[in-house]
Amino acid sequence: MKRIAYLCLSEGWGGLEMNQLRNAQQMKSRGYDVLLIVNLESPIQRAAKLASVPFYVVAQKPKHYQWLFALKLAVFLAKQSYHHLLFRNNRELSIAASVAFFSRGKVKTHYFMEMALGGKRTQLFRTLRYALLSTWVCPLPYLKAQVLQQTRIAKHKVKEIPSGLIFKSEAIIEKTNARIDLQWPLEKKLIVVVGRIDPKKRQAFVWDCFKQRTNTDEFLIFVGESTPDEASVYYRNLREKVNGHPKNRQVIWAGFHEKMELVYHAADVVISAADKETVGMVTLEALQNNCPVLGVNNGGSKEIIELFGGGLCFELNSAASLLNGIDQIMAGAYPALNAPYFKQHFDFNRVCSQVETEVLGLEAPIFQ
Repeated sequence: MKRIAYLCLSEGWGGLEMNQLRNAQQMKSRGYDVLLIVNLESPIQRAAKLASVPFYVVAQKPKHYQWLFALKLAVFLAKQSYHHLLFRNNRELSIAASVAFFSRGKVKTHYFMEMALGGKRTQLFRTLRYALLSTWVCPLPYLKAQVLQQTRIAKHKVKEIPSGLIFKSEAIIEKTNARIDLQWPLEKKLIVVVGRIDPKKRQAFVWDCFKQRTNTDEFLIFVGESTPDEASVYYRNLREKVNGHPKNRQVIWAGFHEKMELVYHAADVVISAADKETVGMVTLEALQNNCPVLGVNNGGSKEIIELFGGGLCFELNSAASLLNGIDQIMAGAYPALNAPYFKQHFDFNRVCSQVETEVLGLEAPIFQ
C-alpha cells in the first residue's frame, strides 16, 4: 500500500486547510498510510489530532526558497518511504519542487490547486519549478484552462479532479430544528455570509447592500471569525459600522461553527461575495445541503452555479445586482440544483478513485 504525505504549513483554518485534512482522512479510510506535515499548535495540527490522523511536526512558514528545509524533508520522506507529497498552498510550490529535486524523483510532488494564478506564469524559474511537479490538479474546468493558458507546464501533468464532498445518508435537517439548535430567529428570512471576516471575503460590501433593504423580517448573519494570524482591523471596523447603524438589531455575529450543516439548513440564502473565489467551497457546501447560493459572477462560484444550478450570480461591485439576486432567490426564481449530477460529480469515493489512478498512478482504484 502506498504511503502519502500531505504538506500544510499554514497557520490558518479555512477551506484550503480543511480540504487537506479531509482528503488525508478519506485516503486513510481507504487503507493508505497517510502523514500530515504541519507546524506545532497550528489549527490543522490540532484538528488532525482530534481526527486521529498521523502528523509530523515541523517549524516552518509557507514561504519561497527554503532549500535546507526542503532537503531535510526530502531525506525524511524518502527514508520513511513516503513517495508521494500532496500540497495545496501555492506558497509551498518552491518547497515541493525542491523536495522532488533533492529526492532525485523518489518523492513525487502533486499540487492540488486552490488559488488562482492571477496572470501569466511563464517565467523561466517558474517553468523549471513546475517541471519538477508530477501532477498539477485543478478542481474546476476553468482552472485547468487557466493553467494550460498561463503556464508552460507539460499538458499531460494537468488533471481535473473536483474537491470531494461527503454525502451523508441521514435524514435532512428541518429548517426550524436547525434554527432552534443555533438559537437563530425562527420566523425571519436569514441571509447568511460564511467565511473568515476578511477584506477578500467582502463582508463590508454585503453589509452596505443589506442596510439599503427596507424589509424588517430579514436578518443578516455573519458566520466566521478573523484569521488568527492576521490583524483584525477590518473585523473591528465592520462591527463599528454595523453597531452604529439603526439596522444593527437585524445583524447576528455567529462566529465560527463546527456543525456547518446546521448553518446551511437554517439559511434562506448564502452569499458568496469574494472576488474570484478560486474553488468556492462555501458554494459547494451550501448546495450540498440544499441551500441556494448567491455568488459573484466570476471564479469558482460562477462555474459551479452555471454547471449545476442551485443559485444565481451577481455582478461584482453592483449593489443593485446583489439586492435583486436576494429578491429572486427569496421568491424561488432561480435554477434548481441538478442534485444527482452534483452528487455524482463531487462524491468523495469518485474523487479518491481519480486521485488513485490519475495522481498515484494505480491501474485501477482501490474501490469505487
